[in-house]
Amino acid sequence: MKLLLIRHGQMAGDPYLCPDRPVSGCLSPEGVAQAQALRDELASTRIDAAFSSPYGRALQTAEIAFAERGVPITIVPGLEEWKPDPALRDVTSTVFEAMQARDRERYAEETWKTEQGEGAFDVYARVVPALLGALASFGWHHRMGGWIPDPGTEEATVAITAHGGSLNVMLAFILGVAPFPVGRFSFALTGVATIGFTERHGIYYPALSLQTPAS
Repeated sequence: MKLLLIRHGQMAGDPYLCPDRPVSGCLSPEGVAQAQALRDELASTRIDAAFSSPYGRALQTAEIAFAERGVPITIVPGLEEWKPDPALRDVTSTVFEAMQARDRERYAEETWKTEQGEGAFDVYARVVPALLGALASFGWHHRMGGWIPDPGTEEATVAITAHGGSLNVMLAFILGVAPFPVGRFSFALTGVATIGFTERHGIYYPALSLQTPAS
């Protein structure tokens, strides 16, 4: 078992757009180049299934990275980025930036939930069930502190393309890191976190794989 958690490339356009497929215009030219570089980097990596956030920047990244190899990409509602309060989507950037600046002055423990939008536990409550459902649909089931794969999926690799915030939740949940208002992991654009699994008595336990720098 291997799980790849992938952040999208540089965005262009509406950040909340859930486009029809095939996707275009949701990545900047630089973002397209980043996704193409990701495709080349993963060319020798086995991919058995791919899941994506509905947002265009994640889906376009996944299409570029995986479409040519014939891997179906399943859109998973719930894997979207942190969501602001809908009432704030129409406020001026100056007002929203002032709110962000004010919250940055607070201690992290004072920002579990703010008026900006989803709180930390709101995001967990949305992202974790979506993650569990996606992996269960492939045959990986979260059980007894680890994962139990359906027969025939033990050697498979699954890729999930999403966003810095939602990927933080996924990675923290899988590794057993406690929820916190500040993200514990920093994903570069098209950055990949590779999670391997070690089997004990039929249960597979996750471990984050840290590679040496490319030469």
